[in-house]
Amino acid sequence: MSDQQTGNATRGCTAMQALGRDYDHYDPDFALDPHREYAALRATCPVAHTDNYGGFYVLSKFDDVSTVLHDAATFSSWPADTPATPGHTRPLIPLEVDPPDHRRYRTIVDPLFRPKAIEHIAASVREYATELVDGMLAKREFDFMAEFAQPYPSAVFLRLVGLDFSVEQRDQLCDWAGTILHTTTKGAEHGDVEAQTAARLGAGKALHNFLRALLDERLQKPGDDIISVLINAEMPGQRKLEYREILNFAYVLVLAGLDTVTTAIGFSFLHLARRPDLQDQLAADPSLIPGAIEELLRYEPIVHASRTVMERKVINGVELQPGDRVVLPLASAHRDEDAYPDADQILIDRHVDKSMVFGAGSHRCLGSHLARLELTIAFEEIFRRIPRFSLPPNAELSAHGGQTRSLSVLPFRTWRD
Repeated sequence: MSDQQTGNATRGCTAMQALGRDYDHYDPDFALDPHREYAALRATCPVAHTDNYGGFYVLSKFDDVSTVLHDAATFSSWPADTPATPGHTRPLIPLEVDPPDHRRYRTIVDPLFRPKAIEHIAASVREYATELVDGMLAKREFDFMAEFAQPYPSAVFLRLVGLDFSVEQRDQLCDWAGTILHTTTKGAEHGDVEAQTAARLGAGKALHNFLRALLDERLQKPGDDIISVLINAEMPGQRKLEYREILNFAYVLVLAGLDTVTTAIGFSFLHLARRPDLQDQLAADPSLIPGAIEELLRYEPIVHASRTVMERKVINGVELQPGDRVVLPLASAHRDEDAYPDADQILIDRHVDKSMVFGAGSHRCLGSHLARLELTIAFEEIFRRIPRFSLPPNAELSAHGGQTRSLSVLPFRTWRD
């Protein structure tokens, strides 16, 4: 882009000017409800700079986020988190790999997550959802995250990829994934950078060692699991994956498979618990469930992606330079009134012709079909058995920030007054 093409572009305004405080996506209070601040950014500073975490720009408008996600040549996915996950010295496969290599890696695992490839697990997914709902009905009041939102999708994913060893191992994997992605899940207070970094490094090393031991075992004795699939896979040109590529690939798949659906289910049922009218509609007419899921995903996206600028680019009047970092909060993009009329309302009959809740461009979510299957069955089984539910009076909510936002606790009752 030439100087003339940049026109009147500037280096823009700051998050501090727009918000009266700095932008911090790791702040647990912000993670619980960031929407007032996102609305302020969209209205007054849609490309906002902050010096926090080494400095980056926050893009809060739908079209700007879409532009970045669809332009992998200008905006590299390496690294995918801000600040970069400590201890990673090379791009994670395929999350942080740019085209054309990204496509070559994705062709290995795409077939495993297509609708036809996962439809056979629907019966077992429903059986497990029913089992968890049984436990919820028996307890009547509990933490929804612990009783359903975490065990349900993590067990489904681990069974699908052949890594369902035990409940204890599942919980350990979820614990490592949560610490890597959110940092405040292991007792590290927000703002204690040293403790947060140490927690993430420790969890990353533990997960890496677990997968390395499993890979070494599968090299000697192949099994029916994702590690064995990666061992036997061939890249275009009939090249086998190298040892470190397999390890790297498996690491990303485990992180993604154990976190995102948990967070989506948690926020969805938080909002439904506050809306008895929506509960009654969905309980009375289950055919409304698919539309409700799509709308709740739009209303509360949880991914906070990052990109690195590779060449000069103007976004919404702000000139970005090579090496600049941009973050892309999908939660803000999907509350943009210019993209969605009545964006702050949950309208389960909304007709949407554009969405990035599962990302966009070459890095669109690999597991979107699995996620929709899990969400649909979860909604159907919960509303079939628990048509009326609520939050306890004075329920105390808390959340984790980071590359994804997640509720850490959701007090829940299987009835409502």
